[in-house]
Amino acid sequence: MLIEADLHCHSLASSHAYSTVDEMAAAAKKAGLKVFALTDHAMAMPDAPHKWHFHNLHVLPQEINGVTVLRGAEANIRSFEGDIDMTEIDLACLQWIVASCHVPVIKPGNKEENTAAYVNAIKNNEVIDVIGHCTVLRYPVDFEEIAKACKEYGKFPELNESSVQFDRSSAENCIELLNACKKYDTEIVVDTDCHYAGLIGQTPISEKILEAAGFPEKLIFNRNADRVLEYVSKKHNIILNNNS
Repeated sequence: MLIEADLHCHSLASSHAYSTVDEMAAAAKKAGLKVFALTDHAMAMPDAPHKWHFHNLHVLPQEINGVTVLRGAEANIRSFEGDIDMTEIDLACLQWIVASCHVPVIKPGNKEENTAAYVNAIKNNEVIDVIGHCTVLRYPVDFEEIAKACKEYGKFPELNESSVQFDRSSAENCIELLNACKKYDTEIVVDTDCHYAGLIGQTPISEKILEAAGFPEKLIFNRNADRVLEYVSKKHNIILNNNS
């Protein structure tokens, strides 16, 4: 399989997703994953869980069914200035943050405005780990500017399986992002953004896009679960391993 850690996954706490955490963990184990990040939508999305969902994630075991579960969120980029919809108190509860643009939260602008939203989020929010689905067609962007900023500030642009599978991104956009990341030696993550447990860890479309782009495996950060756990442990001053 391509990845050992799926770092953008939704449970039924996001009401347009359909699986429990236990179902996700069981499916992750079956798929051969060692880690997944539970990243339900943050509060600015219309069907997001209440902030208490994120504050209470500590009640989940760090490991379920033999799979490490990172306590996370998909934060919303709210403006072209790059601010997000979670406070320091909200973020203190979490171990993994994806930041994305969604139409109910931020109306798409022109290419320069959309690029500024992502780049400012990268520069101004140390807590962000991943820039989610920046290949979506509704938000045209300068992929080189995003890849360059991610390299400078230590973020991971995302190749998002669901976004392509369900026609929100194009393969051409994905290849353009990958080419920019190759140019700047920027590591990426390949995630499913699954909203149903049966899709967790399944990346067949992404694998074909990576092959078409000639993208080097060494730049796929979440191919190796140990690297992910080492990164999270260092960033949050905790100890995580595959026996957490």
